[in-house]
Amino acid sequence: MASLLSDLVVYLVYAVPVFIIARKCEHPYAWLAFVPIANLWLMVDIAGKEWWWMLLFFVPFANIVAYAVVWMGIMEATNKSPLLGLLMFVPLLNIAVAFYAAIYEPQE
Repeated sequence: MASLLSDLVVYLVYAVPVFIIARKCEHPYAWLAFVPIANLWLMVDIAGKEWWWMLLFFVPFANIVAYAVVWMGIMEATNKSPLLGLLMFVPLLNIAVAFYAAIYEPQE
């Protein structure tokens, strides 16, 4: 039971920033951030990539490139440096970067 609860908490920690980013980008299906597999399509859509990029998440080694490219696109969609998307590979820092993209508004 404790493992299931901890898994749910970890899932929510990763889903909430995607939900906030989708709402900021005025995506009509922001709630898909909480649906497994569908959240991949949401991230690909926010990044402005074609739907088939989602399939690359299921191909070994190609998923590494897809993850980087999609997060770089999400950073661009939120007016952040696309290079921040590469920080999504760093454990624990990726949570901070996702919330940074979701919450921080750069001054113009």
